[in-house]
Amino acid sequence: MKSHRDACRRQHRVLGHFLAVQAWIRGLDCIAVERADLSTFLDLKVFKAERVKWLLDDLKPWFPFSVAHNSTKASSSLRTIYLSRVSLKEHLPDGAMSMRERLKKMGPDGPRAEPFRISPAQKSVDETDIVRYLAVLDSGLVDPAPISTPPPKVAAKVVKKVK
Repeated sequence: MKSHRDACRRQHRVLGHFLAVQAWIRGLDCIAVERADLSTFLDLKVFKAERVKWLLDDLKPWFPFSVAHNSTKASSSLRTIYLSRVSLKEHLPDGAMSMRERLKKMGPDGPRAEPFRISPAQKSVDETDIVRYLAVLDSGLVDPAPISTPPPKVAAKVVKKVK
């Protein structure tokens, strides 16, 4: 069992480092990650309560004030994790709501927080992609930039035909 736990810890640390860089680049105190993106990163379909506990424990060096929200009372119904470097106690509202609603209700005096989403252009970001990104970033070959930002929408230009 120890070797499985060690493999999970390593995977969680890679993810934690990546998300910490992404939060730093954006000037955030808190980054929210939904189940679908966690599922892609960690290559998991089922999130058992023990694995979520391990994840939050392993991410403490980067995000010491993290909270998991479930979609039901079942401990395996993970919906979103809120990873924060500052306390969320007085800012993160309770009750059933979407991640975006919860982030909005944190208010202007709350920590700077945004969702982390994999852009549709990228389709998925797995552990290999994350390690590749961090290695290239660490080597100084690229400038830090958000990896999940969707490409900007370009307004179509209307060209009038001249007769």
